[in-house]
Amino acid sequence: MIIAGYIRPKAGVIGGLITTVMFFITSTMVITTPGAIISVHSISYMGFLGLFLYKDVISLGVSFYLIGYFGHEAVLLENSCE
Repeated sequence: MIIAGYIRPKAGVIGGLITTVMFFITSTMVITTPGAIISVHSISYMGFLGLFLYKDVISLGVSFYLIGYFGHEAVLLENSCE
């Protein structure tokens, strides 16, 4: 739906909303997954699993950007049709 958003911006907004929900759910796993955050000498670090899950936090930000981008394009398309 995100690829289709370049032709039909409303589809891109829907795709962005779907990915926002998906990446929000998987990014909360950084907090709850055992071994994602490792403590060494009372200093907390992200382990390999935590860094793997951290990519979902970045993807969540991209999803928010896509909602804004396709939403703006959809408004421009609606205004040009009138």
